[in-house]
Amino acid sequence: MRSRRASGAVSWLTAIAVTLATLGVATAQQVGAPKGKAAAKAKSKRREPAKRLAPNAADPIERGEADALDKAAAGMVHYRLKIKASDETSLNLVYYPAFPARLGTNAPVIMMVHEKERSSRDFEEPIAELKKQGFAEHMQSLGYAVLAVDLRGHGANVRKALAPQDWKLMVGDLQAAYQFLVDRHNRGKLNLAKLGVMGVGEGANLVAAWANTPGGGVSGEGRTSDLGAMVLVSPLADGSGFVLRQVMSSLAPRIPLLLMAGERDPISADPVRAARPIVERPAGGMKQNRVDFFDSSLHGYKLLWLEPKVTSVIPKFFEGTIKLKATTPWEPRYNLTPVQYDDIQLVRSTKDKDAPAEKAKEQEKAKNADPKPKDEPDAPAKKEAS
Repeated sequence: MRSRRASGAVSWLTAIAVTLATLGVATAQQVGAPKGKAAAKAKSKRREPAKRLAPNAADPIERGEADALDKAAAGMVHYRLKIKASDETSLNLVYYPAFPARLGTNAPVIMMVHEKERSSRDFEEPIAELKKQGFAEHMQSLGYAVLAVDLRGHGANVRKALAPQDWKLMVGDLQAAYQFLVDRHNRGKLNLAKLGVMGVGEGANLVAAWANTPGGGVSGEGRTSDLGAMVLVSPLADGSGFVLRQVMSSLAPRIPLLLMAGERDPISADPVRAARPIVERPAGGMKQNRVDFFDSSLHGYKLLWLEPKVTSVIPKFFEGTIKLKATTPWEPRYNLTPVQYDDIQLVRSTKDKDAPAEKAKEQEKAKNADPKPKDEPDAPAKKEAS
């Protein structure tokens, strides 16, 4: 009997505790809840999309960006860094933040992929028509964020002989590089809704294969590809197993395409001519699609470096397809496997680095110049000592 009474007392006390807790929660909600217009305003705020996704960890690049802007008043810098591919292979990337930095979530972004046996250095080499800027830096100066990729076995990566299957793995490497851009997007540094990609030579076939792979350029389940434009410079008929005509048939109706080649290029002219009807077909193709030939026999990076019109055609194409593209408001993307990056090195613009030296040189030249005799004809220049 005593046991039953004790049990009943416990049950009774438990019921009272639950009731009091419920009343307390309800009272707290009533006290803390806004009323009238304040309540409606609070409700509307809850429904607004997030303006900025707080990163899971401190941004390893952000502090470098602030330092760089302090050191280089002109403002353009880039970074060398490494990420891990899905098989743990280390990949070298070169990242150019959008300039000016205030573009933030409105900044378009371009990923650049070099050709076989070359490296991302091709996009850094000075081009005469661009006032000796590299192409990546030139696009940065036009307001784009830029990511240049060293393919595995190339550039600053561990060098090794590549097997045919390695080129298949590179499709996954491009997805890993894209995940780095997802991270930058989520930190509010660029807008993946304005993503373009440019490939050169075999790199052109590779980016086309990546774009055609299910999940290529896709940040999460249920989303479509972020790819908004693609430029293929000197693609091959069959770049390491990626057949150009087949891939173009799939991409032409979905992604704005620009194919470029020299008219007398023995490697790429014929494949691009063969793909032209597919790319520019009036039925089913994107209206921005185009194929451009240049009066040249140059191929790949040489066409980019030495054919003056190429470096003006590409920015104009990206401007019309992604930079000025009307997009939905910026929103964070799923990134279930955040990319880890390290070995970050800050690199100032070549122009910025040379400016102090050039200024000092001019000052020294003016200091050592012979004064011109007043009211007398120009004196002959002194013969310099050998």
